[in-house]
Amino acid sequence: MRRRWTLVVPAAAVAAAVLGLASCGSGGGGGDALPDVPLTAMESGEVSSAADLGGPALVNLWATYCAPCRAEMPAFQVVSDELSGIVRFVGVNQGEDGASAQAFLDEVGVTFDQYLDENGELADSLGIAALPATAVVDADGTVLTVHSGALDAQEIRDLVAAHLTDEP
Repeated sequence: MRRRWTLVVPAAAVAAAVLGLASCGSGGGGGDALPDVPLTAMESGEVSSAADLGGPALVNLWATYCAPCRAEMPAFQVVSDELSGIVRFVGVNQGEDGASAQAFLDEVGVTFDQYLDENGELADSLGIAALPATAVVDADGTVLTVHSGALDAQEIRDLVAAHLTDEP
C-alpha cells in the first residue's frame, strides 16, 4: 500500500493537538520507546525494527515529494557531520521505493543512515500527521519529543542541545 502524506500546514498541527498526537511542534509527544515496526536499511536491504535504532538520535521522517523535506535534508547532513559520534542521525523515507529515495540522497550528498518505511508504520506509531517530522530519541530509545515541520541547521542543533546534551 502506497501512502501519500500531507505537507505541514497549520491545520495538521491543529488536528494533531485535537487528536492527541505526538506531532504538535517541537514540544509535543514523547515518553514511549521507539515502536517495534519494520524498517529496511537502504544500504544493506536488511530489515530490522525501529525499536533497535537506539540513541541518542534524531530520527527524521521524510519523502522526496515533500518540498520542506527536500529543503531541510542538507542541514541534517551538516549537523550530522558536526555531531558525529555524539548523536546518531537517521533518515526514514516514508512510502517510496528505494531507487527514488537513494537518487535524491545521492544528489544531496547525504551519508547518515537511511531506512525505508514502505507503509508509513513508524509515522503512524508516532502519531505523525505531516512530513517532515523529527523524533528526538534518548540513549535508552525513548522518544523525548517529536518536531513537526522543516528544520534549519541551527534549529537541529537547538533540538540536540535542549534534549540530548548537557550543553546550553
